[in-house]
Order: sequence, then C-alpha cells, then structure tokens
Amino acid sequence: MYYRHNLDYTYPERSDQHMLVLKRTHEVHLDENYDYMPHGVWFRIKRVLVAALLHLVVFPITLLIHGLRIHGRENLKKHKDELKNGAITISNHVFMWDYLCVLKAIRPHISYFPAWKPNFESGFHPFMRILGGMPIPEGDMRSMKAFKRGMDEVVESGKWLHVFPEGSLWFFYPDIRPLKPAVFTYAVKYDKPLIPISMSFRPRKGFRKIFGKGPFVDLHIAEPIYADKSLHPRAAAYELRDRAYRIMQEMNGINPGDPTYNEDQNIDNYQKTM
Repeated sequence: MYYRHNLDYTYPERSDQHMLVLKRTHEVHLDENYDYMPHGVWFRIKRVLVAALLHLVVFPITLLIHGLRIHGRENLKKHKDELKNGAITISNHVFMWDYLCVLKAIRPHISYFPAWKPNFESGFHPFMRILGGMPIPEGDMRSMKAFKRGMDEVVESGKWLHVFPEGSLWFFYPDIRPLKPAVFTYAVKYDKPLIPISMSFRPRKGFRKIFGKGPFVDLHIAEPIYADKSLHPRAAAYELRDRAYRIMQEMNGINPGDPTYNEDQNIDNYQKTM
C-alpha cells in the first residue's frame, strides 16, 4: 500500500505552500457581499445536471485514467443514519482530480469545499462554483468573516463539507502533511461527524501508461469520528485533528515506528520526506 514514486517533482519548503501554477483568465473580487455559498433554484438545477455528468462521464474517466480504487465505502453505509444530517470529510491533496475522486467515494453527496482563490480566476471557475467551491479570501477581515458565515451555513444546514486541511496541492506526495486546525473547529462547534479520507498510490501499469505518468490511486474511507465533548472546544479541535491525522497515516500504510510517521503538527517543523 505504501508506494513511493520516482517522479521528478521538487516539493516546496513549507508543507502548505502551493506548487500548482494556474493561468489567470479573469479577476474575482471577494468582499463581504460575495455569495460564498451559492443559493437559488438555477444553482440547484445546475448541481443536479452536474451530478448526472459526473456519474455518466467524469467518474468512468477517473477510473480509466487514475485507476481509482475505493476502499471503505461500507463505513458510509454502516453509519448512514448518523450521516443523513451532514458530515465533514477531509483528505490529503495530491493531484488535480482528487476532489472528483472524493465525490465518487461519497456519492450521491456533492460537497461544498473551500478552495484557493486562484482556482476561481482560471478556466476552471464555472466548474468550481457548480461543484460547490467556496473561494478563500485573502487579506481582508470583512471578506473572511463573510466566508466563515458561508462555511457555518453549509455545516449548520446539514450539507456535506469537504476540506483539504494540508492547505495546498503537492503532486502525488505519498506522506500526510500537517493538517491545519480550522476545519476541526466546525466539527466541534456543530457536533458533526468527521470522516478521514486518504489517498495512497500504486504503480501505473498496462496500456493506461499512455494516459499519464502519475501513479494509480487508492482512496481509503475511515469510519466517522467525533470530537471529545469532555474537552474545551479549542482542545477538542486539536485532539480531533491529531486523531484524524493518525488515522490518515495508517490508512496509507504509514505506522508508528516508520521513518516517515509524523506526530508533529507544527507546519514550521515539518521536514519533507521526498
């Protein structure tokens, strides 16, 4: 399960630093009036149409190109009653289509998800919005407060939320980077189940080598976990983060005693393993 590729990638120094470069096609102005959680009948209709497109076209392509294998969907079925009022999923962020793999794994749910603002200033913008993307504002407190209200509305209203708490995409990085604590505060505040998801890799084989150089993908779904209500909310969020992190590592075949096993969630202390 624990496969380390030999692709020629140079990863950034900080674990939350971006290595993705997107061509900017337009500017998105984010302020306190921006609709971070889109509403309206037309938006809901588009979401239904996109769901059909995902099942008929996108998911089969994902299986073909990325060799996607999903492990643990029985954990969603086993807990379907407690998940009917919404859930928060988290995963490592390791290639361009990984969110689509998450949607395949948690189907029929289509999450909302916070995302890096440059994604919404690229050609991906229309798809990002319809799929539930919420651009993260930068440097403006009023905009950030409005963004956080949108996040609150998603979780409080019983919808599904997906977050990449590593904070950036590193292509096919096999180890789990430190997780930022923000998303775990929502799980604590609204007492929502949190579902750790991890993606690991295996060698690309056969005729599908013609579709790319990246390894094939295995997606692992853990059972839902909850915050420890006996702790102060801040402490509960950090404890939940640490517990989810351990689960994600172990699902990827990284266990205590392994050279790359990590327990230090301080981003400044993280040492790259590749």
